[in-house]
Amino acid sequence: ASLAVISGCELYEQDEYQEYYVVESYLVANGNLQQVRLSTTNPIDETYRFEDNAISGATVKIQRLNPDSSVTEEYDYQQQQPGIYTPINNAAVRAAQLYRLHVTTPNGDIITSTTYVPGNFETVNEVDPSYVYQGEEQVELTTTPSSYITNRQSYFVFTISALDPNPNNLTPFYADQVDDDETDIEEYYINSSGIVNEGNFEQNPDGTITLRLPWLAVAFYGSNNIIVNTIDDNLYDFLRSHDTQSGGSTLSPGEIQNIRYNVNGGIGVFGSMASDTIGTYIARP
Repeated sequence: ASLAVISGCELYEQDEYQEYYVVESYLVANGNLQQVRLSTTNPIDETYRFEDNAISGATVKIQRLNPDSSVTEEYDYQQQQPGIYTPINNAAVRAAQLYRLHVTTPNGDIITSTTYVPGNFETVNEVDPSYVYQGEEQVELTTTPSSYITNRQSYFVFTISALDPNPNNLTPFYADQVDDDETDIEEYYINSSGIVNEGNFEQNPDGTITLRLPWLAVAFYGSNNIIVNTIDDNLYDFLRSHDTQSGGSTLSPGEIQNIRYNVNGGIGVFGSMASDTIGTYIARP
């Protein structure tokens, strides 16, 4: 499961331009450690290309922390290509644990960010093998709750991964986007809903939560994997500033200002989530 979030990094006020480091990495409970992307911003009147802004030669680590923030495990990263760093050894991300990203740039600058990985949860109801798009019966998922370090409510994001992503299978809203805006259809292969919290869903007497998939998150008819994600505070703070519901979850240069990044020494996002996946078929009306 993943949430594609940053593509271009003019993500700040630009009254007077100041260059920032930009980091991007995500942890998924029970998955392996993922890559870390490291670059810099550039002025808004210049075209942003990650390859041109990538930072090479950095020292990158991800650390698993004890509750007192002391380090219990440390994972070293290596540069795979300019600006992209991957773990030297595979390691599984543990749910309900604190992790810290620690980057030392070639100039000696330090960038850090800490995330708490949400607790595991699972879907406990049987999902129908198929649903009619915008039909009377909506896709409903009943999940066990996901714990969080502050005991706050859970925040959910649906990610829909299309298994039959061809232009003839686009649902009407996204077909219009591709036709009218010349949007690349590949942007919708993996499509995310906006953030929705437990208050928008049904709390059941047994403690489970029933979630209803918004039809607008479905970009393609046919077979789809529906991924339910509970997200950490870093992703929540980042994503709530952008309406991912209307046209995917990718942010373009210049779109986002005044975001709370939760990154020391730079901007971007070091976020985490717990996920569960089910498959179903979305039929044409």
